Amino acid sequence: MRLVELSRSEHRELRIRGDRVEASAAHQHLIPIVVGEFRKAATQYPIVFAKHPETGRFAPYVLSGLGVAENLFWSGTELDVAYVPLNVRRQPFYVRMDDAPDASAANVLCIDLDHPCLDPSGTRTIVNADGSDSAYLKEILAILGELVAGRTATEQFIAALLSLDLLAPIMLDIVLEDATPLQLQGLYGLDEERFRQLDAAQIASLWQSGYLDLIYAVMIASGQIFKLIRLKNQRIALSRAWQGNAS
Repeated sequence: MRLVELSRSEHRELRIRGDRVEASAAHQHLIPIVVGEFRKAATQYPIVFAKHPETGRFAPYVLSGLGVAENLFWSGTELDVAYVPLNVRRQPFYVRMDDAPDASAANVLCIDLDHPCLDPSGTRTIVNADGSDSAYLKEILAILGELVAGRTATEQFIAALLSLDLLAPIMLDIVLEDATPLQLQGLYGLDEERFRQLDAAQIASLWQSGYLDLIYAVMIASGQIFKLIRLKNQRIALSRAWQGNAS
């Protein structure tokens, strides 16, 4: 990765291939999301929590694979899902958070010059002929705006979960159709038993803060694990069939 501050003049000739944007998630089994995405994400993926390896802070993710660097929704050419997370769609653009008195001035728009979606054959441009932001760049800025705005709200939601002791390690042992055992480690989910023990005042507080809907979205999304298991079994079956034909 080679992040540099985006310059409308210096980088005006850059071209982006849209078909390679989603390919950046082809080997991601965990994709970070913000709370504003929970309802849409819950229709496609399990929503889990994991600790950042360096800071130890919890963050929410969609689980897209049952193994490290595995995305079961990647078809080979695209992500076969109705909802693609913001952190995928914003590629190859990032926001660098610099220390500054003015929070708005601290957000620096950057681009990864080593990203494979940057290609002279790309059809997406950063600026128009008159130097104004292209429709594509405006779309990217809106996505990045959602991510930046959602960062604080997401941290506050997780703080509320931790204060009520609602996060617990996911204990999930899976046996695939070929008898291969799988274990998910290092992931956390909502402790539903603990949630049911909350008193009326605690539930009311979650409702008033808007967190109750988010909790239910996470709980509903947990059922998407069966979709991942089905996709994993399908891949195993296809691999066996291909090996059988090859021999």
